[in-house]
Amino acid sequence: MQMREKVTEPVAEMAVERLEAEIVALAGRLSAGTYELLVLVGELDARGTWAAWGALSCAAWLAEVADIDIGTARTQVRVARALRHHAVLDAAMRAGEVSYAKARVLVPHVCDDNEEALVELAACTPAGRLGAAIAAWSRRHEDPDEIDRRHHTQRSLTWRTDPDGMVTLTARLTPQQAATVTAAIDHQVMTNHAPAGASLRQQRADALTDTVTHGGTVTAEVVIHIRGDQPTLLADGTPIADHAVAALLPDAFVSLLLCDTARHPIDASPRRRTPTRRQRRVLDQTHPECAHPGCRATHFLQYDHIQPYTHDGPTTLDNLQRLCGPHNRARARGRVDGTGP
Repeated sequence: MQMREKVTEPVAEMAVERLEAEIVALAGRLSAGTYELLVLVGELDARGTWAAWGALSCAAWLAEVADIDIGTARTQVRVARALRHHAVLDAAMRAGEVSYAKARVLVPHVCDDNEEALVELAACTPAGRLGAAIAAWSRRHEDPDEIDRRHHTQRSLTWRTDPDGMVTLTARLTPQQAATVTAAIDHQVMTNHAPAGASLRQQRADALTDTVTHGGTVTAEVVIHIRGDQPTLLADGTPIADHAVAALLPDAFVSLLLCDTARHPIDASPRRRTPTRRQRRVLDQTHPECAHPGCRATHFLQYDHIQPYTHDGPTTLDNLQRLCGPHNRARARGRVDGTGP
């Protein structure tokens, strides 16, 4: 690999354009270097010479010589093996079309039959959304019963004590389990009185503890998105099988979101002061962030009239927006119904 001259200019004195260019260039070199490392690790793993050093596995040898966590080393060896077996994936990583961050998500699901399709999917999907994209692809191309059997087998809950004394819980749940659990937690967040200054993550941790320790029955809404021929989705984009949705129906109250011939949701009467549940669902999907300029809040937003209701503003989708609590309260100080001016 060709080495560039090390930057000697003080970072604090760099122009913004130079700083950005250096970051992009270094990220590219790191990606190329990671690929070369994986090729070497794959060859060493295949030769088995790591055993001569008394290591129990190539991952154990790599963790020791590279001073990295054993879990990280195992993932690198797993990806390195996949590169030797899957030529399409190897070519995509060598060309920089698929990063290591994407490859480690992709490798557990790639096989000879789906290699080209999944590599193409990874190349055009941001790393942060690749997991959901692979799950949606699987729902379209794999036997749903087989997927559900795999989900049922792989469900788990583990916990560990971290160095700072905190305990980290890790849960792997089926989509329908996750839908009901997360809905129940957020229902508790909405109904509980939050401590002053508590973040959303802290409130959810408190809600989980309350729900588990106090027990009882919690009634919460689970929203299912059905969009033509696309996979059935939960509100956060997680694919869920149609028959899994059907299994929820005996204990569910079903509410339909009707659309016109142009596939636009049908609005409700403008004479109501408060938005209907149907309107709230539409706004949740079409306006996922707070409408206040510069605010990117996405959770527990309130519904607010753009033209105040007291000034003949109709309760229609075109005249409704979502605002986070502080902005909404500041804007509508003196409001008594909590839903809009």
